[in-house]
Formats: sequence, C-alpha cells, structure tokens
Amino acid sequence: MSDDAVLYFTRHGESVANASDKAGVRRPADSDRLSDRGWEQARGVGRRLKGMELDLIVCSDMRRARETAAGIAEVLDLPVEVDADLREVQQSDAFEAASPHFGDTGNLNWMPDHPTDFAEPGAESFDDIVTRVHAVQERLTERASAQHFVTVSHFGFLHFFLGAVLFGEDFGPEHFKPLYNAGHANTGISIFERRRRTMDSMVFDGWSLTTWNDQAHL
Repeated sequence: MSDDAVLYFTRHGESVANASDKAGVRRPADSDRLSDRGWEQARGVGRRLKGMELDLIVCSDMRRARETAAGIAEVLDLPVEVDADLREVQQSDAFEAASPHFGDTGNLNWMPDHPTDFAEPGAESFDDIVTRVHAVQERLTERASAQHFVTVSHFGFLHFFLGAVLFGEDFGPEHFKPLYNAGHANTGISIFERRRRTMDSMVFDGWSLTTWNDQAHL
C-alpha cells in the first residue's frame, strides 16, 4: 500500500425524497431517484472537477447515488463502478415504515444508549457500519495510489467515515450526535488524504480531513 492516497467524496444530488421533505409533503413511491435539481447538482460536480486527473467514479448501489454518478460521468466521460459498501446507513424497520412522513437525516438516537453490537430490528449496528467504513478505507486506499477517482456516497456514511478518521480506534456511539452537527449538502465535496508526515518530531501516518462539504460549485 502506498503511503499517499487522496479520496474525493461527494454526497448524492438532491433526491425526490430530499425535495419532498424540504417542501413538507409526503414522499412518493419512487423518491430514491434524483430531482431535476439533483441532476443539475451532479453535473455541477462534473464541471467543478473538469480538468483534474480522474480515472473513475465509484458510487453506492442506491439509485440516487448511481444517478449522481451518471450525471458526473456525463460531464467527465468517465466509467462508473458500483460499491455496495458505500450505501447509506440501514435504518430500523420502524424508521423505514415511517420514512414517508419525516426527513432523511435518520433516527440513530438509540445508538449511544446501547452496546456497539446492538441494532434495532432491521438496522445496522454501530459495529456493522464501522466495519463497512474500514473496508472502504482499505479497498479504496489500495487503489488510490494508482488511480484517481471521485466517490459518491450518502450523508450517514460520510459522517461515519469522518468519525473513523477523526477518532480512530476511539470512535464510539457517543460521537454520533456531535458528528451530525457537521452538515453535508447534496453534492458537497469532501477530501480525505492519507499521508505519512512528520511535524515537530512527531510522525503522523494515517487519514486526515483536508476539506469538508465544499459547495463552491453550487
């Protein structure tokens, strides 16, 4: 594995579900697709990244992420690869049943009050999500030394990725609520770097956050 790697993350474009929540109306059955605004946001990411040396777009298997990747690819003329580990955090059955009635930020408030391997019915546990994050970190880092790519994921997954970077092995459910205070807009761009560097005789070898939720293209 190379010591150096850069991962460009973007959240998917505005979905019909996102637009419905903002308008305070019930989500339609096909709400996982992008809204017209979401498609334009995706193309905006492509225009923002145009001229960069990029080889590939890697996206979650969820429809809103795949469509965002397609919008970016339309501008950049790049191949798209799907990685299911990038998908959004799986909510409980009760949350999914009620989701047409309220927002997309999720309801993981139960996490800090339970062991890390606990999950409500139908949901992922904290450990499940962090395992996915570590798998993505390892897999994409290995490739990022030879390829440059942009990754399309989701609000919840991005925050768990951020938590794993900031807190390392100390990352726990108690960090969940503070992390979610760091908003992330649809198609905001975040950049994570893996570098080995020395500062004041201290050696740093791991991931760092260099940019969070850049929206200059919106």
